[in-house]
Amino acid sequence: MIMYYAFMDHSKRKFLKLSGQSSVMLILYACSGGSGIASNNISKLKWNGALLKDPNALFDLPQGFSYKIIMSSGNKMSDGIPYGRNPDGMGAFALNDGSVALVVNHETENTDKNLNQATAYDESRGVPFSGGTSTIILDPDGQNVKTAHRSLTGTIDNCAGGSTPWNTWISCEETYDDNHGYAFEVDPQEGSLQGFKRLTNMGRFRREAVAIDLNDAKGTVYQTEDDYSGLFYKFIPAKKEDLGGKGDLYALKIPGFKSTKNINGAIPVGAAYKVEWVPIKDPMATNQKTKQQGKQLGASIFSGGEGIICTNNANAQSEIFFTCKSGGPAKLGQMWKYSPSTESISLFYESTSSEDFWNGDNINITPWGDLIICEDNKSNACRLIGCTPSGALYPLGKVAGNNSSEIAGICFSPDGKNMYLNIQQRGKTIVINGDWNKIKEYRDALDSQIIHHNI
Repeated sequence: MIMYYAFMDHSKRKFLKLSGQSSVMLILYACSGGSGIASNNISKLKWNGALLKDPNALFDLPQGFSYKIIMSSGNKMSDGIPYGRNPDGMGAFALNDGSVALVVNHETENTDKNLNQATAYDESRGVPFSGGTSTIILDPDGQNVKTAHRSLTGTIDNCAGGSTPWNTWISCEETYDDNHGYAFEVDPQEGSLQGFKRLTNMGRFRREAVAIDLNDAKGTVYQTEDDYSGLFYKFIPAKKEDLGGKGDLYALKIPGFKSTKNINGAIPVGAAYKVEWVPIKDPMATNQKTKQQGKQLGASIFSGGEGIICTNNANAQSEIFFTCKSGGPAKLGQMWKYSPSTESISLFYESTSSEDFWNGDNINITPWGDLIICEDNKSNACRLIGCTPSGALYPLGKVAGNNSSEIAGICFSPDGKNMYLNIQQRGKTIVINGDWNKIKEYRDALDSQIIHHNI
């Protein structure tokens, strides 16, 4: 299903031009339980924007919402293998029999004697590396586990990735270790570990996440690099939907900008810049790292590229959103928007306060059409944040207790009823449900306030 994410035009985006000042007020209002700038309309809603403290000290949620732990690191799965540590990126898929499959990355780099060397991608001294993916099969209600098994092993630091339009999961290695730094394709329909499918020509680098252009006839794949001096890439496959075959890799160049870190604030929020794409001749980085190849041709640096998603604007044109964890003068994070139809890129959002937005990581689109972002800032209160088309931010959850775990893997069940995420360092994969109309009603009220304020 293609989600529509209709943003306001440039002339009406004063909210973002305030460099985040208004959004700070909004998110502080929401976290404080409804004080501050609330209008009478918001105060009468079923949800006032507050999060309730979790008595079990795992994850705070809005009133009327609850979570259930689906899997914890160390739980023995159906194939006898323990569920891996550090669950990270994740996708949800509808299976042919009506079940729901979660494909979950494990961001680990050690070796694991529980894994089968015969089906592992790589090993050390005969023991497979522990990174890879697990596939969890849920009942059609999307909440109860039927079976679970390892679906990729022998890889390193599988951080994020992305779902494909043909319902497979791309798992990404965030490393430059020898023979690693690749993307791997996992089919959630497969009932047991089949081995691995390496997507060699998509490049070898510290890949974080991928998103496939929903409208592009060539099936272009956009890729982020989690490196403070990394690049932003696109891969054009020779045959659409065949990411394991031949293709061409490029890095993005913004003429006049060697770096997009924007330390001096030279790049204003909302301004659009035409881009160029420089070719990466050695995608396997045999002799030189991929990012160095791009930089020599003028490719622009993006500071800590993280989550990425492709969606449609109001004109049914593709827009690619991605986060940069440490970008901006305050080093608190940015969100960028690339528009393939105009070959242009703009700084959609840049944080100036940790209370507003602090190191965004994985992102996705909600069933009601907003961006949803996971924070990863090593604090005791990483948040799950929604972002409306006009730029209003609101919290949907927060890591509870004295725990500095990042949030990762945000996704929704195919029917939009359940929200899934990982609390990484706690090793928890959870499902969240409640009345999502309450959330939509609240964000509609926030959005209307911003629109009214900007008219």
